[in-house]
Amino acid sequence: MNSAFSKPFLFLSAAVLSLAPMVAKAECIDAYMTGLTEYEQGMTTSKPSFRVNELLVLCFTPQQSGHVAVFDAPIEGDFQQLYPNALTHPDGEMSAPVEAGQQYCFGGRDTFPLYHPPEEGVGLGKISIALTSQPDFQLGVDDYAIPGQKVTRSTMNLHLSNYQRSAATCDARDVTYLDYRITN
Repeated sequence: MNSAFSKPFLFLSAAVLSLAPMVAKAECIDAYMTGLTEYEQGMTTSKPSFRVNELLVLCFTPQQSGHVAVFDAPIEGDFQQLYPNALTHPDGEMSAPVEAGQQYCFGGRDTFPLYHPPEEGVGLGKISIALTSQPDFQLGVDDYAIPGQKVTRSTMNLHLSNYQRSAATCDARDVTYLDYRITN
């Protein structure tokens, strides 16, 4: 997933986060990803598929405060860290603090656009939103192929095996997944 202002290492920039209160859901991390047009029309549920280069919006609401890192596992290649990133956290933080009940959105007109470029391929992909109670539960600098940017699939899968899949009760390590399909 890239931003319109993409550099080789930048896949999403959330220089400005959209923060708004949201009604609590049944999961520790409530999340959805939809097209920009649908988002602007008020859609707050996940859209199952996107076209190559279609603008999209990713939103999540944690039900407990903590630290978050958001990753994309595109059809081809390693996991790419979407947030935090070099533009949102120039000091190289690999997770960002979040507040319970606040909605965080990326890809709207007040942030940089998100899309899947053709070189990432068509087929199935997955967004992983990892929420922890402490920053040191997140990946460490040595876990990255490129610190704060890329993580090999094997390292990320091993790391996420220590997480509880988002449920009604939050744990010290929670993850929610958004599966998507990219078409031509």
